[in-house]
Amino acid sequence: MQNDATVETTDDISLAEQAQLEERLNMMGGKLHKLAHDQVAAKTQIETRWLADLRQYHGEYTPDQTARMEKNGGSKVFVNITRNKTRAAQARLSDMLLPNDDRNWGIKPTPVPSPSGGQYDKAQMRELVEDAAKAMGERIADDFTEAHYNAIARDVIADSCLLGTGVMKGPTVVNRTRRAWVTDEYGQSTMEIQQEFRAGLEHVSPWDFFPDMSAASMSEAEFAFERKLINRKQLRQLAELPGVLAGQLRKALEDDGDHHISHDRRDDIRAITGVDTVANDRRWELWEYWGPLDKEELRACGCDGIEEDPLIEYTGCVLMVGPHVIKAAINPLYSGDLPYSVCNWEEDGSSIFGFGVPYLMRNPQRVANAAYRMMMDNAGLSSGPQVVMKKKGITPVDGDWTLRPRKLWYADDDSEVGHAFQVYNITSQQGDLFAIFQQAQQMADTETNLPILLQGEGVSGGPGAKTATGMQMLMNNSNIVLRSAVKNFDDGITEPTVRRFYDWHMAYTDDPEIKGDFDIVARGSSVLIAREEQQEKLMMLSQIAGNNPLFAQMTNWQGLYKEILRTLQVPVDAIVKSEEDIKQEGEGEEPPPEVQLKMAELQLKQQKEQREAQRDQAEMQLKAQQQQWDQEYRAAQLQSQQEIARQEMALKQGITMAQLETKLGLESQKLEQKAQETSAQLQTERDKTAAQLTERQNDRMARERNMQQGFDSYG
Repeated sequence: MQNDATVETTDDISLAEQAQLEERLNMMGGKLHKLAHDQVAAKTQIETRWLADLRQYHGEYTPDQTARMEKNGGSKVFVNITRNKTRAAQARLSDMLLPNDDRNWGIKPTPVPSPSGGQYDKAQMRELVEDAAKAMGERIADDFTEAHYNAIARDVIADSCLLGTGVMKGPTVVNRTRRAWVTDEYGQSTMEIQQEFRAGLEHVSPWDFFPDMSAASMSEAEFAFERKLINRKQLRQLAELPGVLAGQLRKALEDDGDHHISHDRRDDIRAITGVDTVANDRRWELWEYWGPLDKEELRACGCDGIEEDPLIEYTGCVLMVGPHVIKAAINPLYSGDLPYSVCNWEEDGSSIFGFGVPYLMRNPQRVANAAYRMMMDNAGLSSGPQVVMKKKGITPVDGDWTLRPRKLWYADDDSEVGHAFQVYNITSQQGDLFAIFQQAQQMADTETNLPILLQGEGVSGGPGAKTATGMQMLMNNSNIVLRSAVKNFDDGITEPTVRRFYDWHMAYTDDPEIKGDFDIVARGSSVLIAREEQQEKLMMLSQIAGNNPLFAQMTNWQGLYKEILRTLQVPVDAIVKSEEDIKQEGEGEEPPPEVQLKMAELQLKQQKEQREAQRDQAEMQLKAQQQQWDQEYRAAQLQSQQEIARQEMALKQGITMAQLETKLGLESQKLEQKAQETSAQLQTERDKTAAQLTERQNDRMARERNMQQGFDSYG
C-alpha cells in the first residue's frame, strides 16, 4: 500500500512535480500541525487538574499554600489518605481484571455462525467454528503474551485510578528478533537470527495522548494524536523505517526552530516528586496522527492503490516532526478503527477523559489536612501555659527573663510577688478536632465508594464482622463498588482491543483454521464474586446435581470439577486428566441406557437397604437399653421391698434388726438366690437381642456384597 518514495530530484520526477509534491506535504503538515495545536490547547485544563491530582497523591502542597502556611507559622503536615485509596483501587482492580489462572476475555462463535466454505451439517459446522474460535483465541493469547499484556494493562489501570484515564494502543506492527538453533544434515547446530513482524501492544501515557477533544467517547472521536519526545539519535533512526520520506526527515534535522506544540509536563512532575529538572533537554516532538486523510495527500506521501471513488474515505497514520511530514500510510485495519482504547475510573459524560480517585476525594483530603494541622497547632499551644510577667515587680538573678525550672528572682519592693506572674492555660481541643479528622476519612470512603476494607484493614463491630461468613459478606459487598470500574475497563479496553486483534488476524493471517464468525466476550465482571463465595456455590451446585438424576444428566461434571479447582487456586492441568487420556483409558465411554437404568435401580435398592439397616440397628439399641433399665429398676425395687419387710417384722416381734438377721438368714439367702435368677434371666434376654442384631447385620452385609457384585458386572 506504500513505497519508499522520497521527495528528491530523480530521473523520473521533474522539478515541477517535485515542487508540487513538496507543496502538498507542506500543506498537509501545516494542517495537521494546527489541528494538533488546537487539541493541546483544549486539553490544558485537564492537565492542570492532573497536576493537582499528582500533588495530592504524593502529599505535596502547592507553592502558594506552602508560602501561606510558612507566613502564618502554623503546621505544614500533609496527612496523605489519598495514596492508600488509590493504591488499594489499583491493586483490587488488577487482581480482578488480570487473574493469573484465567483470561479476562474470550472468543466464541456467534449464535448463527457463517461457514467459511464447504458443505456441512449443523453439528459439523458448529464443531468447526468452535475449534476455529478456540484456535483464534490461542493466537491472540500468544500475541498478548509476547507483548506482555498483563504488565501493560497494569500500567493502564494505574493511570485510570490516578488520573482517571488509561490508554492502550494496539495492534501495532512490531519487528521482533528471534534466535533459533538449526541442525544440518551432518548434525551441526548453528544459531540463526530471524526477524518476524507481529501485532503488538503499547501503553500510552495520558499526558502524551491528544484525541478529538470535541468527542465525548472514543467511539465518537474522528482522529487522535500521540506525542513522543525523541532525541537526535532516535530521530536519525527513523530513516530505517519503511516508507519514510528521507528528504522531509533531513529538513526536520536541519530545522533548529522550536516547533514544540505542547508543554512538556515532565518538569512539573519532577518538581512534584522532588527530582531536579534536566537542563538543556533538547528533544524533538514526534507526532503520530491517526484519522481521515485526503487522497492527494496520501499520494504525495507515496501511498499506492488510492481509488477516486468519492464514497470511499481513507484513514491512515501520519508521522511528523514539527510541520514536516516524514511518513504516511493507510490504516492497516480495514474497519478504519483507531488503534487506541480508553478506560476511565469514573466517566465524564462530556469528555473522553474521566476522573480518578484523587479528584473524587479532593475535598475529604483538604478537610483531613486542615483538621490535622489544627490538631498539631492546638497540641503545641495547649502543651504549656502562657505566662504574663510585670517587669517592675521582680528581677531575675541571672539577668535572663527566660522561664526555666528552679530559677531565682529578686523582689524589687514589698508588694505582693504573686501579682508579678499570671498563668493562662490554652484549652486542648484534640478530641473535637480528631472527630473532624475521622469524619473526613469517612467522607473519603463515601465519595470514592472505596471502603477501608479494600485497603487491607478490618472493620470493628457490625453484624457478623468477627465471623468468617460475616467477613466474606463484607468483602463481597465491598466488591460491588468496583463493578462500574471493571465494566469501564471491559467496554473501553478489553472488548475493542481484542476485536482489533481479531480483525488483524482475519485480514493478514494465512491460517484458515483460525478464521470464522466470532464474538468477543469480556469476562472482567465474572470475577467480581469472591473466590470463597464461588467455592461455596460450586459445592452447593455439585450436591444439588448429585442428588437429582435429572440435574446430574444435565451437568458437565468435568467442567464443574475444573471450576472448583480453579477457585481453590490449584493447577487444573496437573490434576484433571485430558479428554484424550480419558478416552484412551476407556473411562469416557458411557454404558447403554438399559444398563444405566439397572444400575440406578440397584443404587436405589442399596440406599433402601442401608436406611432399613440403620433403622433396625437403632431399634435393637433402644430395646437393649430398655431391658437394662428394667433390670436395674427391678433389682432396686426388690431390695427396697426386702428392707421394708425386715423392718416390719422386727417391729411386730419386738426384736432388734441383728436378731432378725440371724433368724431370717435362710430367708435372705432364698431372696438373694431369687434375685440372681432374675438377673440371669434378664442377661439371657439381652444375649438373645444381641444375637438377633448380629444376624440382621450379617444379612445386610451379604445383600450389600451382592449389590456390589451387580454394580461390578455392569461397570
